Amino acid sequence: MATPQLDKRILSELELMGFPTARSIRALHFSGNSSLESAINWLLEHENDPDIDQLPLIPREINIECGDTPNEARNDIQGMRANAQESKPEESTAAGRQKPVLYTFINCCHTSHLNFLYQETSQVERELNADQNEDEVRRRIIELFKSKQDGQERERGRIRNQLQEDKRERIRAAKDLMEAKRTLEENQRKCVMESRKADQEEEKRARERIRKRIEDDKIKPVEPAVSPEQLRDCLRNLKKNYKDDTTKVTRAFQILLKIIANIVKNPEEEKFRRIRLNNPVFKERVGDLQGGVEFLELCGFMKLAISGYLVMPRDKINLALLNAAGVEVASAMENPYFGLLSK
Repeated sequence: MATPQLDKRILSELELMGFPTARSIRALHFSGNSSLESAINWLLEHENDPDIDQLPLIPREINIECGDTPNEARNDIQGMRANAQESKPEESTAAGRQKPVLYTFINCCHTSHLNFLYQETSQVERELNADQNEDEVRRRIIELFKSKQDGQERERGRIRNQLQEDKRERIRAAKDLMEAKRTLEENQRKCVMESRKADQEEEKRARERIRKRIEDDKIKPVEPAVSPEQLRDCLRNLKKNYKDDTTKVTRAFQILLKIIANIVKNPEEEKFRRIRLNNPVFKERVGDLQGGVEFLELCGFMKLAISGYLVMPRDKINLALLNAAGVEVASAMENPYFGLLSK
């Protein structure tokens, strides 16, 4: 086996274009060793073949000569002509009948030689013209290939730039989202702080009013502002208002009793002395009932209109009043006729 004989000029041009030698040889061999364009087309069609970089092998040919080649025939004619010129003096002494035969032979050889030279010259000119055309075709193919490579490189560059721009856009969007989230959280914190500050100020003003009231009470003693009878009347009115729904009244009394008991047991716990008015359970069972919030206000709670809370300050706690309120609520729950017999 042997490697195929290929056009070295096309092979060198393929190597100049960047193709490996083995790949270029394989492309030339399987494309017919005809032109650069055919080799490039074959490479583009078979670039994913697993054996594309293997050298092709062909059986070795043994040439058997059979006859003279054109060069040998030309050499034979030239030799015959030379021999004829050398033997011309000797033949001039021969008989006159041999001279025309020799001249005829020489003229024939000369004419054949001229025809052969003309054919050789025409063949050389055709080969030169073919080589020039092939060079022009190769040049154009190389230009087209380079132009295609440049176009592909520009397209890759455009795609690369687009990907980078998309990445930058995603980063900017993420930053904007984080900034918006941070701004929202900051605004929420400010709202919470402002709400707490308003509650504290309202509670402070309420304490100030209570303190002033206590000071006034010290100056001029008066009877307690709330009496058990007032607590009882408030509970009686609540039951009268909802006498057709005993379940609702019972649940309201239970909630009121639980609130009072928690404060009596844990007077220091602020969570038992602070009730949100829009609490769903409280609103349904006490807040929406006429007389429920009023009873808690009689027990010492204050309504903060701004924050929407019922608050009992620590210095406002009156355990005696709370115990009396608890007794009245328990009595109202145990007496089935509570509030029904009175006018």
